[in-house]
Amino acid sequence: MVLFGIVVILVCMQNWKEKASELGQWDIKGVPILYPILFITLLIPILFWNVENIRCFDDFTIADNSARYLLSALVQSLAAIIAIVVTMTLVAVQLTASAYSPRVIDIFKKDWVMWLLLVWYGLSIFFGLFVLEMIGGEYQNLSRWGISLEFCVFFAYSMGIIAFVGLFWHIGNVITLLKPETIIKRLSIKITKDKILNSKKYPEKDPIQPIMDIIHSSIMKYDIATTRSGLKVVTNRVAEITVSDVKNIDSNMESDISRCFCDHFERVGRLTVIKMDEESTEEVISRLGIFLFFIAEKGLEDAASQTARSLGYVGRIATEKGFEGAAGMAARSLDEYTTHTYIGIRDTEKRVEHPAAFAVIESLVHIGITAAEKGFEDATRQVADSLGYIGRSAAEKRIEQVAKQAAESLGCVGGIAAKNGFEDATQQVAWSLQDVGKSAAERGLEDAVGQTTWSLVYVGISATENRLEEVAEQAAWSLAELTILSEELVKTAIQRLEQEEQDRDALRKFMNIYEQQLKELRTRNPN
Repeated sequence: MVLFGIVVILVCMQNWKEKASELGQWDIKGVPILYPILFITLLIPILFWNVENIRCFDDFTIADNSARYLLSALVQSLAAIIAIVVTMTLVAVQLTASAYSPRVIDIFKKDWVMWLLLVWYGLSIFFGLFVLEMIGGEYQNLSRWGISLEFCVFFAYSMGIIAFVGLFWHIGNVITLLKPETIIKRLSIKITKDKILNSKKYPEKDPIQPIMDIIHSSIMKYDIATTRSGLKVVTNRVAEITVSDVKNIDSNMESDISRCFCDHFERVGRLTVIKMDEESTEEVISRLGIFLFFIAEKGLEDAASQTARSLGYVGRIATEKGFEGAAGMAARSLDEYTTHTYIGIRDTEKRVEHPAAFAVIESLVHIGITAAEKGFEDATRQVADSLGYIGRSAAEKRIEQVAKQAAESLGCVGGIAAKNGFEDATQQVAWSLQDVGKSAAERGLEDAVGQTTWSLVYVGISATENRLEEVAEQAAWSLAELTILSEELVKTAIQRLEQEEQDRDALRKFMNIYEQQLKELRTRNPN
């Protein structure tokens, strides 16, 4: 009968299958095995003895006074227990809400285990009072229905036992709900495509915000584990929504979903930087990089563009605060994106614009310039390598604007790196420009070749001014190789530079090195 009642309640509830799966949520590994063994050992003989007596009612009799005392004590005990349980549950809700966010109250409010326990305790109490009223009254004789007073007393007694056992279930469930990971998991179920899109019109209904509140609170308390868990759950959930339903997502939906996700992560990134929490900042960057990879794999270029800009923004503000590890991670995340997705450029004959590629370049150059200004040579070198890959890949696909933008960005990063005396980073810039220039020249991309020439000369001049002789020679050698491949375009670009360049002495010194390198290269390869 009890099991039947529970099944009926579950069937009547919304999402009953999902809620029924929560029955085993409580992990009892921390409870010593002695306690459940002792409880079961005592419970089974008592129930067995009572059931055997009920089977023969003549052997199971109870005096009216004994029944009154038993039921009175039972009802009072149940009322006292449920009062304490309700009080402690509300205290737990208050503590959790104050520790994380008032939004988590809905998690406890929708906890059907608690409501089921309250209903059962209410039924047990009122049934006990009803039986107590029957004793010595006109309702005592219910034999016509085959029900005796002894059976009613035993049934009330059994309901009390079940109510007591239910406390273990409820307490375990509350303990589980107090864990931030459980709260985050429950809240993530509400993150759906429709709710995210609806949040643009009704910001207060944003399904991601409750989890972000928990993350913000965790950052303030330097709770790295909760921060990491929240960021991971949100990233995976939004990526799953975007990727699984990609066929039904148009450009506007794609933009709205990614914008909502990126806005939240930018705010978290700013907070971690303000709190000088580099580990949490790196976690934000890592999750943005993972999300960027997922959506790029599905060809969602608008979403990839927004995510790349957000990644660049977090990386830049982290670099400004002196987080060298975070700066390098941001550059590597963008580099992995370009490596695995070929800078998001697919079906080039069908596309005119490539926002994801430009967004990646923009983000990388911001990180690179900031890293160079802050003295982070490793991050600067990583940026230079990534920009070189983008430019070379774009040139190979004959996407001239992207290749030109990459070459221009390399020139900016290389000039600042040279001024700060970063020999290795500046040399990497020269190598990257050489790769971009070669690919562009082989495919006749005049604008890209011209921009690469300008960047090589600018880097060479900066290296010469800052006495980076090996870097200046490398830039001159790269320019010489580019000249062999496309002499007319390079000569035209150099002539234009000679007319515009203000520092004639530095230009003349670098051009002398360039002429020597070009002469040596032609000697080696007379053809």
